Amino acid sequence: MTGDRALRRLLAIGLASSVVLLGCATTGEPGGSPPTTPPDGIAIMANDLAFDRSELMVPAGRSFALLFENRESAPHNVSLVDASSGDEVFSGEVFSGPDSRLYEVPPIPAGDYQFRCDVHPSMSGTAIAS
Repeated sequence: MTGDRALRRLLAIGLASSVVLLGCATTGEPGGSPPTTPPDGIAIMANDLAFDRSELMVPAGRSFALLFENRESAPHNVSLVDASSGDEVFSGEVFSGPDSRLYEVPPIPAGDYQFRCDVHPSMSGTAIAS
C-alpha cells in the first residue's frame, strides 16, 4: 500500500504541475490578443509576413519604448527610415518568433518616417513623429 500511495502522490504532483505550467504558457498564436502597449510607448505585431498596422504615431523629440511581437517563426525586426532622406534612424534587433522585444527608440525629429522589416522590405508602413 505504501508504494501505491507514493506513486499516486507523485502522479498527482505531476498533474498539478502540468496544469500550472499550461496556465502560465503563452502561445504566440496568430489569433492571440494584441501586444500590450508599454506606458508612453508603441506596440506592433508581425504575423503572416505582415505588420498588424500600416501607420504608427510616435512621439517626436523624446525616446520611446516600442514593443515588437513576432508571432511567427520567420525572422523580423522594426526599423525606422526618414522618408525624405532615406536615412535609417533606428534599427531593432532581428529575431525569430514567436517572441517579442522591447526596443528603446532614441529621440527622432518631427516628420514622416517609414517603418519596415529589414529582412522583408515589403513589410512596411508609415510612422508619423509629432
